[in-house]
Amino acid sequence: MAGYLNQIRFNDIPVSNLEFSLEWYHSYLGFDVQYKNDEIGILSLERGPVLILTGSDYRSSSGKLSMEGKAVPIIGFETQEIDKLYRCLRSKGVAVTAIRDEDIGRFFGLMDPDGNMYSVLNSHSERLARAR
Repeated sequence: MAGYLNQIRFNDIPVSNLEFSLEWYHSYLGFDVQYKNDEIGILSLERGPVLILTGSDYRSSSGKLSMEGKAVPIIGFETQEIDKLYRCLRSKGVAVTAIRDEDIGRFFGLMDPDGNMYSVLNSHSERLARAR
């Protein structure tokens, strides 16, 4: 079966309030709203797959990923301005984890208003290239 898939085209994220979430992703993370109706909103960045925000009934399971009761990132974003983004999100009251430095880069986690967790990476690609 290898070779049939080309790329990840979209990620579907359940949200409790579609209008609020569309504005949050646009204002806080810089996504552009490409399309919206009463049930979904399609968001994009300069590169990569789109996010589809789907209004959901939160009386049912939310589908959030967790490990040992802790939220786990569902999607990873990349940035070259990790410190600026981190300070900006914190100043706006967005729930973020501390920045940590790992072998491949610097990371922090953030949560959207529905408790979906994301990871933000500033890769050490130059460090990895020198190590080879």
